[in-house]
Amino acid sequence: MNSVERKILACAAELDPGPARQQRLRTAMSGDVNVDHLIDVAFKEGLAGLLYKNLTKAGVLESLDHRQSERLKSLYYKTVRFNLKLIHDLKEVLKPVNRKNIQVVLVKGIALLGQIYNDIGLRPLTDIDLWVLGRGYAGLVDVLMSQGYQRDRLYPNTFRKGSTIFDISTHLLWADRIRTRKLLINKGQEHIYSDTQIIQFEGRKARSLNQYDQVLFLSLHVLKHSVSRLIWLVDIKSLVGSWDTSDWEALVHRAQEVGQEKIIVYIWFLLRHLFDFHSPLQGRQLLRNGNISLLEKKILSRRMNGEPLTLWAPLILLSSGMGWAHRFAFFWENLFPGPEILKQVFPGSANSKVWQLYLKRVLQLIGMIKMS
Repeated sequence: MNSVERKILACAAELDPGPARQQRLRTAMSGDVNVDHLIDVAFKEGLAGLLYKNLTKAGVLESLDHRQSERLKSLYYKTVRFNLKLIHDLKEVLKPVNRKNIQVVLVKGIALLGQIYNDIGLRPLTDIDLWVLGRGYAGLVDVLMSQGYQRDRLYPNTFRKGSTIFDISTHLLWADRIRTRKLLINKGQEHIYSDTQIIQFEGRKARSLNQYDQVLFLSLHVLKHSVSRLIWLVDIKSLVGSWDTSDWEALVHRAQEVGQEKIIVYIWFLLRHLFDFHSPLQGRQLLRNGNISLLEKKILSRRMNGEPLTLWAPLILLSSGMGWAHRFAFFWENLFPGPEILKQVFPGSANSKVWQLYLKRVLQLIGMIKMS
């Protein structure tokens, strides 16, 4: 992060900053800061709530222009209201889901609210992500439809009612859309599911990934989306912040077991350079065993300048542990997925012929190459 504003955000990206961190924040804010730009970037990165709370704790919020402090406050309370709505709607869905004994796993943001964010205004959500194995899918869809949710025309696993969106995955690694994503791990998803645990969500039962699989899944999700929002890295940093050496050893062992040990090294590299994050000494030694090539460092370093990774970066990084045959198949299907996926990429092309869809895709990729 080169700009003053991004350095402030890195300092503010703490759930409970101590006196030293608060002093660093006060010092950073006393310089030449474009506060409007700071708030814009915080909103884009999903960190507006954290910035609002931590500027308040550091006693800096009142020094801002009234319009600026009110904007931050408004963004925080908007997140609170929206998240409360999602929590209420999820509870309403889980009630019949529990009664019918449908097993659903909460993933991503909704799973983290009660786990690490004791203040729901700190973590903005856009939807509710659920993972359900195939045998429970039809029952979950019946529940959603009975409560008035409408299936999205282009995305059949997305259900909407008003501002609430449920995004249902039948494969944890999104292989229900791109089949070769199954290659991201060398274990079947049933192996991951068998290690999920029952949790209580506002008095309802649901399931959650165990802590090590959760970090691995969130790390894959971050890279899949080109590290385009810092809040996703803050999620991971907050999960592992209190870990000791045994936890890091267990994470590395789990990553090796599923064939994704390199992903942890990538995320550690990002956390260290973006947030000055340090794992325990033994954890650092374990992570250093997975060396990052110059190409990988160059790819990841783009994020240090405040930019998301390029189109090609997730393909290169996520496939780093695959053999060449699997890697080629992974590249090919992600670049040229099936016609039904291309109709989602190009929403106005529902009636296009297959060759027209792939021509559009080729032209789109050429445009992306020029932009990058």
